[in-house]
Amino acid sequence: MSGKRVAMVAAGVVFSLAAVAGAYVVYRWIEKGPPGGPAASQGFEPMEAVQIVEAVEKTWYPTADLVGTVIAKRSVVVRNEVAGVVRFVGFDSGSVVEPKQEILRLDDTVDQADMKAANASVAVADAAIADAETRIALAGRELERVQEASAGGATVEAEMDRAESALKSATAEKTRREAELDLANARVAQVQARLDKLTITSPFRARAGMRTVQEGQYLAEGSDVVALQELTDTIYLDFAIPQEYAPRVRVGTTVMATGRLLGPEPVKIEVVAVDATVNYDTRNLRVRSVVDNTSGALVPGMFVQVRVPIDEPRPYVMVPSTAVRRAPYGDLVYVIAPDEAGAMRAQERLVSLGQTVGEDVIVLKGLGAGERIAAAGSFKLHHGALVMVGPPPGAEGQGGEPGGAQGG
Repeated sequence: MSGKRVAMVAAGVVFSLAAVAGAYVVYRWIEKGPPGGPAASQGFEPMEAVQIVEAVEKTWYPTADLVGTVIAKRSVVVRNEVAGVVRFVGFDSGSVVEPKQEILRLDDTVDQADMKAANASVAVADAAIADAETRIALAGRELERVQEASAGGATVEAEMDRAESALKSATAEKTRREAELDLANARVAQVQARLDKLTITSPFRARAGMRTVQEGQYLAEGSDVVALQELTDTIYLDFAIPQEYAPRVRVGTTVMATGRLLGPEPVKIEVVAVDATVNYDTRNLRVRSVVDNTSGALVPGMFVQVRVPIDEPRPYVMVPSTAVRRAPYGDLVYVIAPDEAGAMRAQERLVSLGQTVGEDVIVLKGLGAGERIAAAGSFKLHHGALVMVGPPPGAEGQGGEPGGAQGG
């Protein structure tokens, strides 16, 4: 009994599969028509309306899109060299400061007193020198009288020695007083140098950063006072390029910069400097260019897109992006060509693609210039599909031109 039961179950399974297959065949017959398709049963084949364009050859300049940073030609962070209490601040946040304009002044009361004392020391040294000069003149006249008397035999040698010694002593005294004067003048210069450091001025015309110091505030030595960014008609734009593109960018090379602040059109900028070494971490080479900033729209720290040429211009075959279909086995386009009956049909063509240029794509392999391909609407096609020319993009109410009417 067990063997017969197994045989009956197997027969039932086979019967069920046959019934499902028969039902599917009947469904396909009803839905799609008899073998041979609509063309065999109804005498026509569906057409797909698509936009047909020609692959064109265009000259393209290979470029790389990079990010540049705006940098002021001169930029400094002002710091005080000596400690002190703030007595005057000569700028506001974001204000423009002119060259030599006083930015900050620290309390100089003690140093002004030191300056008076130093100047007094100079005056004392001057007076001492004048006294020494008087003594030298007196000792000189005394020596002359002793020499005259000695010539007449009216003096002794001891008097001559005393006169010469007095002259030498007066001369040495003057030398000492002159050294004291030099010391006093050095003290004046020292105090004046400190006084100069208590007052900070702008080194160039610049825009000041945020003000963080106030009158009465004590500043330790080396405190940040304000950041200054030089204001000029041109400004630096720095960017980094990969090392493989470095030979293409040299001093004098013109690159294109784009950015909302630069205007609606790309701006030509010139490379003025290239770094001596490649960054060890990123393997990028820093490049500096100059861009016009007469309007003052560019502020240090902003980023601007930079398009850099990386190869010589060459002709490439280009097609619209809408013509390219992505498939698991590769990228393809549908080439439109007449069959034996003269009807236009789509033929799959595998292609190798390059960079996207605007709304077009570069075709490196698989397609030649002048070949007709399907663009807008190509997603509806399959290999061997009958094609009719659809209306151009944006056109409405226009019928298509049957593929059979196309010559070649």
